[in-house]
Amino acid sequence: MTTLINKEVLERDRHFIKSWLDTYFDSPHRDILMSHPAKMEEEDYGVPSDMQVGEVDEEGWVRWRMLDSGVTVDQIDELIASYIRPGSDTYSSSFSLPPLYMAYLSSRYVLDVYLRYEGVMIELPNLPSDYPLRELRNLWSSWESLIKAGYIPFASYEDHAGPVCWDTRTCNPNDDNDYAVVWFDHDILTEDRPASREQIEHHAQPLFQSFREMLMRSPSSTRS
Repeated sequence: MTTLINKEVLERDRHFIKSWLDTYFDSPHRDILMSHPAKMEEEDYGVPSDMQVGEVDEEGWVRWRMLDSGVTVDQIDELIASYIRPGSDTYSSSFSLPPLYMAYLSSRYVLDVYLRYEGVMIELPNLPSDYPLRELRNLWSSWESLIKAGYIPFASYEDHAGPVCWDTRTCNPNDDNDYAVVWFDHDILTEDRPASREQIEHHAQPLFQSFREMLMRSPSSTRS
């Protein structure tokens, strides 16, 4: 499966994402926002050495910096092909992630991106320089039943209460290959153990019309 994406659009969206991230971390609380546990072992989720700034403190935390990403469209395609398969409700020969999300995955190595709205906080996957797609892979691996039902997880609801997903049956006509954003309560999904879309679609709680709208309504986009 090959992602159908316009390279010019992708570069434009990457530029937007870089500017958006710069604005997000341009805060009086920057030192707090850009502090995270340091990587201590090969398989842990800490800050890789090349992203670290300064010394690790006595509690194991360190300041980190963003770096330009080396993630490619081919690497994202490979991940998509591992989970979006013939026979699932999301599969089609022209399936693609929303271009703006493709840009997020391939613009910067970045950590701790939390989108705060009134009464809602959404956490985007961390993209560390050593394993940038690992958190997204883990998210998809954990919710293969949702993917099969036509919902693709791409973020986490506040306090990991459940996955935030695209409903691939609800494509936004104003954004190519973008979809309505919904979320599912983790406890409901665990209890019901869904096997089909019909069993879970009434649990989908709407959030935004598209991923692009989700970013555009975030504080980083509206901050003056």
